[in-house]
Amino acid sequence: MTQLARVTRLLSRLGKKPNIAPTPARVVHQENKLRVLGYDAAKPKGRRRPPPVLIVNSLINKYYILDLTPGKSFVAYLSGQGIPTYMIDWGVPDAGDARLTLARHVNRYLHRAVEAVCADASAERLILLGYCMGGTLSLMYAALHPARVRGLVLLATPVDFNNDAILNLWTRREYFDVDKLVDAFGNPPEQLLQSAFMMMKPTKNITKYADLLENADNEDFVETFLAFDYWVNDVVSLPGETFRQFVKWCYQENQLVQGKLKLEGRAVRLERVTAPLLNVVANHDDVVPRASSEALMRLAGGREKELLAVNGGHHGLSIGKSAVEVVWPGIARWVKRQG
Repeated sequence: MTQLARVTRLLSRLGKKPNIAPTPARVVHQENKLRVLGYDAAKPKGRRRPPPVLIVNSLINKYYILDLTPGKSFVAYLSGQGIPTYMIDWGVPDAGDARLTLARHVNRYLHRAVEAVCADASAERLILLGYCMGGTLSLMYAALHPARVRGLVLLATPVDFNNDAILNLWTRREYFDVDKLVDAFGNPPEQLLQSAFMMMKPTKNITKYADLLENADNEDFVETFLAFDYWVNDVVSLPGETFRQFVKWCYQENQLVQGKLKLEGRAVRLERVTAPLLNVVANHDDVVPRASSEALMRLAGGREKELLAVNGGHHGLSIGKSAVEVVWPGIARWVKRQG
């Protein structure tokens, strides 16, 4: 194939919807925009039945990053290991959701999702698996509602926001008036959120296409690239009041590590997180620095705490080589030990 033909073929595929979220799922629970998706697990090996896992995604991105394409699906891997697997799809908020609070997401939406999964799986407790902001929500839930939490797995989860990562710098009070933004727009415009992440590595928005062309004959690379690129551009906002509270309480005031963050009058104290913990971090994460996540190891109150550090960046924990070869098997083994 000539270079021109190769470029033409690639261009014809850009922007078209790839085979995303390929794993069959059923809706276990639904409330407002939220859905809890259940994935049928393979028959587990051995006599011990693994506890169910509920994946809690970030509010800012679409859920299917963890069910991206065939062969790059974390939920397919977990369910294939005989682990009852569930995942939250937060949906797409509209103007009517602008006043939904952080407490509403943790104490109502997440709580009811947990109850629904426990009922569906006929289990008393489950494993919460939170990714990025979804990990912070899971951490809050585990501190406030420990009875249902058998264990906690966190991937690239921001905990200590006192650092010089670019998102932390951009959201400082002297640079960013979150009140003005939310008061003006309600839900922050999704294009604004997307552009912020794009500007973290502005040259990458150009050089990534050179990488694509260089790997044009590698169909696995191309399929993953196109699916990830589609996901990056499939933008979604989040409820404005939740955005305001998360930016103020976490990024600007760092309340979580100080034990000052309160949801409906109840303090979120990390020493009350006593469930077994697996904390997965990426060594080169420019969205959530390793130190931000690793701070939890000294703050969580449980005795069983394990840190899994891998090479790669933020999304390498979900779809990269480190994910497939290290993170996914490591999590599956850890979950099975909790049975």
